[in-house]
Amino acid sequence: MEIQHPRRILALGAPDSGVLSLLKDLTGSAPELISDSTAGLSHTWSLSTRYYTANLPIWIDEIPSVSEWRSEFVKPEAKEVVSVLGAWIFCFRKPVKEEDFSVIKEALQAIADVIEKVCGYGADVVCLAVAMPQSMTPYLDKSDDEWEELCMEFGFEFVDAEAKGKNEFGEPLGMQRIEEALKAHSWQGGDGGLDFVDGDGEGFGDSFDAEELEMNMELFGMKGALHEAEDEDEEAQVEELESMMRRMMAIKEMGESMPEAERKRFAAKAVNDLMKGL
Repeated sequence: MEIQHPRRILALGAPDSGVLSLLKDLTGSAPELISDSTAGLSHTWSLSTRYYTANLPIWIDEIPSVSEWRSEFVKPEAKEVVSVLGAWIFCFRKPVKEEDFSVIKEALQAIADVIEKVCGYGADVVCLAVAMPQSMTPYLDKSDDEWEELCMEFGFEFVDAEAKGKNEFGEPLGMQRIEEALKAHSWQGGDGGLDFVDGDGEGFGDSFDAEELEMNMELFGMKGALHEAEDEDEEAQVEELESMMRRMMAIKEMGESMPEAERKRFAAKAVNDLMKGL
């Protein structure tokens, strides 16, 4: 069975948390970094099991400030995006200092708050907290039991990305465990309602043939809504939306004459730049 409109994966973490490295190890490839931030990038994982096939969209976000990130995602405007997520993959470098450990705990709490607020307690989502290798040594000596207890407190499963083989119960570790957990999830349920469509009813994705633009536009729509001033009237919001769509159309038209690879990079960078301007 092919899942036509699967739910999304959100992979996120602090700057330099290793999100792109994780995606490359998991899916065999990763999006190209086009700025100093991974926020707004997107990827697609072609997943096939004996029960289903699906092209899972992966959104990538960055958390430079936990408090600011949380304040954006708990707003009502974020509900549409959060509700189509089937999995959250939170990446973090193994902490060097106790302060780093505290930030990781704060981020887990923030993500848990967002999920509960939008989806309710016991939401049907996969939540993985993935410890990535730390280049600095020595780092804090935390046992797997300590990490598992911490992550479980906020509804996450702890995975050490460096672990290999199986545990004493015969369960896979590391990247194999991440893949197993995601493959076992039910991805049916996304409705594609966040896709942007032009005036002729033709999706932007048909012209660019690139998940980069499609997924970035979905995130762009959310970012725009989150940053609207609360005292704006309806007319101002409509004008802002129309302005955004005009800029999107300009990106589309400029990219149509480019070779596919160049067009894909151009589209991703252009939309990412627009997001930064919000």
